[in-house]
This record gives sequence, structure tokens and C-alpha cells, in this order.
Amino acid sequence: MVTLARIPRPFVVGVVVERTAAAARRAAIAAFREGAAAVELNLASLTDGALPAKYFEGLRGAVYTSCRRAPFMQVYGPKFARVAPRDDETRVRLQLEALAAGSAGLDLEADTFAPTKDEWTNLRSAVRRQREAADHAHRMRRAVIYSWHPGRKLTATQALRAVQALRQRGGDFVKIVERVASIEEALDSCRISLWLSECVDFPFVFLPLGPGAEKVRPLMPAFGAAYLLARPSLGSNNLSAQPLVSRAFRLVHTL
Repeated sequence: MVTLARIPRPFVVGVVVERTAAAARRAAIAAFREGAAAVELNLASLTDGALPAKYFEGLRGAVYTSCRRAPFMQVYGPKFARVAPRDDETRVRLQLEALAAGSAGLDLEADTFAPTKDEWTNLRSAVRRQREAADHAHRMRRAVIYSWHPGRKLTATQALRAVQALRQRGGDFVKIVERVASIEEALDSCRISLWLSECVDFPFVFLPLGPGAEKVRPLMPAFGAAYLLARPSLGSNNLSAQPLVSRAFRLVHTL
């Protein structure tokens, strides 16, 4: 198994969102062929139950999982507008089972076990359970990615406090995707990312989502992002803010 921590940064992550495990595997293979060093397999969209035995064997790069809440899945296109809802306990359990099956890591939202509108919680019981999940992954020598998707623009100070807090919860990688309303705000995301790279010594990703994001996101590794999220040419991921894996690979390797 390829470990996320050992991949030279910055690298490309192919985001795979499919309805069946077989389709997801085909998309993952395409992502690796097109230059991805890792794949994020979103379990939330799968309708055919648990992953088959030995699912991760034979894939040439690291495959970690996420399992987003049903409303979030709409960002990947209308095909995923009616994904079956799962509670946080189920979403985390599916990822822990994937670890046992050979995934390279798991992705936890900043409000896992205590959902909020802003996707952030400081509730002690929820944070304790997040750390327990992270500790479980670390005992298996797998990576933990913490994600925060606030539905608003952040200040640099808010971003720094957030990445530091999620690092303390056991994050090996910390990813924040802020909402922007214009190209000017998207460019400010570059400024914040560059400032974060001067303030922290662990891998992070800071990205905009919204008007102007499509032009800015492919450039974020130049401003400190540990990896660039991209979509394979094969498959159902229609999030246009994510460049195609082949383009992302060319951009990352010109840095």
C-alpha cells in the first residue's frame, strides 16, 4: 500500500464519485493513468453496499476515502442530488471498514459527530470521538485528513486557527474549502494560503469554491497547497472547479 505521507508534495488527488464500486475502480484506474498520485474515493455515492474484498489491491497509488453528507454531494452534479442520507456514525464506520480493507486513510469533517450549519464543532464529546477515529487510523499507520467546508469567506486569522485546531485533533493533512463570491475573493484565497504556508509546518490545502474558483484553484499548489484536487476524465464527477487530472498533473509538475 502506498502511504499518503510519503508522496512528494505537491501532488494530484483524483476525486472519484460513482454509483457503483466497479465504476469507482475504473475511474480510480483512469485517475492514476492520467497522473494522480492519490485518489479520494467518496463512499457516500455508492449504492451497491460494502466494497468487495481486496478492493484496493492492484491500484498503483494511494486510495483514501471520504463519505460526505447527502446534501454536500450535489456539488458533484445533478446525478448525486438524491444520495441516500447516512448519519455520522455510519459514515465513519464505513471509512474505518475501508481502512481494514486497505484504504490509505480517511477524511473527517470538522463537525463530525455534532453536525452544524457551518460544519464546525468544538463540542468536547464530538471532538473526543473524532480523535478516537483518528487514533484508530494512526494505529493502523494510515493517514487522517480533516476537512472544513464553511459556507462563507474566511479571514486569514480564522483560517490559521482552524488548521491548527484540526491538526491538534490528529490531522495529518488539513483541508479547508471556503466559499467565495467573486474572482477578487478567490484571489484572496491565494494570499491566505501563502500566509498559512509561512505559519505552519504540516501539510494543508486551502481552496476557494464559488465564482472565480475555477480559475484560481489549479494554481493553489504554488501558494502552499499540499495537493490539488482534480477529476478523472472517466467517471461521473462533474465539479467544474476541479480541473481534469491530466491538466492538474501538468500544472503541479511545472512548479
